[in-house]
Amino acid sequence: MFTNIENLFDYSVAQFEAIDHLLTMGVGAHFAALVFFLVVSRFVAPNYRVATALSCIVMLSAGFILYGQSNLWSESFAFNGTNYELSDSTFSNGFRYVNWMVTIPCLLTQLLIVMNLKGTEIFKKATILILAAWGMIVTGYIGQLYEVSNITSLLIWGAVSTLCFIVLNWVVGNVIGYNRKHLYGNTGSTIWKVFGLMMFAWTLYPIAYLIPWFMNSADGVVLRQLLFTIADITSKIIYGMMITYIAVQQSAARGYVPAKKVLNLVGYNHDKSVD
Repeated sequence: MFTNIENLFDYSVAQFEAIDHLLTMGVGAHFAALVFFLVVSRFVAPNYRVATALSCIVMLSAGFILYGQSNLWSESFAFNGTNYELSDSTFSNGFRYVNWMVTIPCLLTQLLIVMNLKGTEIFKKATILILAAWGMIVTGYIGQLYEVSNITSLLIWGAVSTLCFIVLNWVVGNVIGYNRKHLYGNTGSTIWKVFGLMMFAWTLYPIAYLIPWFMNSADGVVLRQLLFTIADITSKIIYGMMITYIAVQQSAARGYVPAKKVLNLVGYNHDKSVD
């Protein structure tokens, strides 16, 4: 019994290659971003460097998972002279959920670090956020197992996952609203942009999850992989760059010389005033 709709259809050359290229682009983007975060880490003060290290972990984890997804896509379908049809292997999106169990806690912890939370406070908030994230991911994983056999179950588990998503975003919004006044280097407005990016990018995932419900076709599969790719790049790479920018700005505002030098080089203002 198939558990993902990708295995239900034949694909034209254009459809197959579109998905293949999207997965390949995701791999390349994450490994390129890994190099960026490794290079920039030396401009981040030690008290923020864990946030940059977590970006490196996210890039490695996501990059390798997407590399596996790309290979699995190529192995799962064979060209019959006209279209690509299912071969002996089957494609699964389940590996993405395994990856999210690692990457989403890292992304949330990064945010707490640059918000200057300390000690028991960061542990408490991280615990709440990680549990909400894992609840969202696990229930979503269970739901996607029904996308071929039972759309009602897909929707029910999706609703449960959405509740966890709402809790997660409510906590993040409250943390940012209360702690932004503790940020250095005029980064208070930037942290709200990070939250807006999260809301945009993370909402793409449930839309992709619901594709079997409202667009159960080969074109729907292409749209799903497009949404996954856009969400991966924005929620991991662009998010990580924004978090790193905040870390560098705060490092400079608190007197870290390498950060001050690099910001002067690119023309940024690193005033010590709090936004």
